[in-house]
Amino acid sequence: MLIQDTIFYRQDWRWYSFLKYLTDNLSKYNCSEKIIPSEYSYKASKYGSKKSKKNVNLFTWGVTHKKRIKFARAVCISSPDYSVLNFLIIPNTIYNVPFFGVDFVSLPNSYLLVLDFQPSLKIQNQYNNELIEKLIKLKNHCHSSLPLAEKMSVDVARFFSPGVIWSKLPKEERSDFLIANQLYTSFKEYLDLYLEILFESKEANMEMQKELKSGQNNYLKFRRDNDPARPMLSSLFGKEFTESLIKEVLFTT
Repeated sequence: MLIQDTIFYRQDWRWYSFLKYLTDNLSKYNCSEKIIPSEYSYKASKYGSKKSKKNVNLFTWGVTHKKRIKFARAVCISSPDYSVLNFLIIPNTIYNVPFFGVDFVSLPNSYLLVLDFQPSLKIQNQYNNELIEKLIKLKNHCHSSLPLAEKMSVDVARFFSPGVIWSKLPKEERSDFLIANQLYTSFKEYLDLYLEILFESKEANMEMQKELKSGQNNYLKFRRDNDPARPMLSSLFGKEFTESLIKEVLFTT
């Protein structure tokens, strides 16, 4: 099933415009779609009490690039209570480039929003001053409208850059406006900048490539062990499927 044939490619899905911008722009860079095992590519389920069962749908879409991208995947969820776009680009470790991470979540009463160039090495070893300045400028512009969420714990913050956009919004009309305008604009700016950097990067030396591989593995292990979406996914799809999805698809090495 093509993602264009799913409910996630309809304008009434909360994150449709973001997903479409992702798929359109990755196709411009000649990325090729990666076949996701059928048990993870699409799943329909029901959740809630026996008297009030609700439908939930999940679709996983992925691409690769012959040189630049090891794996990029989007996990999309649609239900009456939850709407999720979780996206990650894992770059090839021959290039010293961070991950590109998106986590946009619509909960029953709020939105959780995270957008970042997520480091696989120490900041000073992966970002030059020019890039940090660009990211902080984009972040500050975004957060001039979107409130900044509470400070991350030290353990979690080490996997984010100084340019991370991190916000929590109430479910209200003003938030819908901010998401459709400021967040969408920032999202496009971040993705455009990331793809430009990724596809213009020069190959790293062999020693740096080893460090990048180790750094990526550390990040992916941390995410497998500490994914904050685990409780939500388990409540929607069951623990067994959730653990398998996290380990085999979302944060596989």
